[in-house]
Amino acid sequence: MSKLEDWHTHNYLCRHAEGTLEDYVKKAIKFGLKTIGFSDHFPYEFLKNLERVPYQDYSMTLNEVEGYILTAENLRKKYENQIEIKIGFEIDYLMDQEDVLNKHLNKVVHRLDYIYGSVHILNAKKGLYCFDDNRFLEEYNHLGVDNVYTKYYKTQQKMLSSNKFKFDIVSHFDLPKKFNKLPQNKELFFNEAIKSLELVKKRDLVVEINTSGLRKEVKEQYPSEKIIKEMHQLDIPILLGSDAHDPKEIAWKFKRIIKKLKRIGYNQLAHFNKRKRHYIDL
Repeated sequence: MSKLEDWHTHNYLCRHAEGTLEDYVKKAIKFGLKTIGFSDHFPYEFLKNLERVPYQDYSMTLNEVEGYILTAENLRKKYENQIEIKIGFEIDYLMDQEDVLNKHLNKVVHRLDYIYGSVHILNAKKGLYCFDDNRFLEEYNHLGVDNVYTKYYKTQQKMLSSNKFKFDIVSHFDLPKKFNKLPQNKELFFNEAIKSLELVKKRDLVVEINTSGLRKEVKEQYPSEKIIKEMHQLDIPILLGSDAHDPKEIAWKFKRIIKKLKRIGYNQLAHFNKRKRHYIDL
């Protein structure tokens, strides 16, 4: 397990996870990880049209950003002989709000090792909503599952095409399946996934293999094995993320996933330092 790296973790600051940053470091050391990445949610409070979205439950506040980074930097020094600590954010993409986001992100981006780009929030007639929050499950029935997938992939493609949205890694690629709500027209949405992957390739990004889906109703990693095979064909780089919301979820089912990735043909994982990409052997 000594070579394993977990790039996707959350902590108590996001209001929906357990544990301090140091709790995650200690657990990662005990588990024998080579690298632990902090990737908590970047604040939402400055974004527009979030009246329906309980964003206070999703992230730290702007006033907490400096403390988060400083704590991570201090932990990196404290544990430098035991584990490599990387500092990042998971940042939500909302259409046409990149300028206000960058106003805040630019203050700290030089201190980050990597950034996850995510889509959690979609638009509906009633307004924006978070499709992976179970408080909005009725939207799947109201809008129709296929329509949720359509909106998701179209939004993801806008994120991938935005030259103003700064990020390095695409998180939980096929997230709408979280609650095991699967589309009727699977071929259509596989084709939409391919369109997204082509944009990933064009922009030279990494896609994470996120094992948190194995803890959810869908009981499958993000993305599906079928999509991972397409990623391998396109020579799209990958890394591993548990999306841990509790220290005990660190490196969740990584051994199982690594076997699958090797079977597909992957033999390297991406590694980031100051937003520069390197590779380690799988």
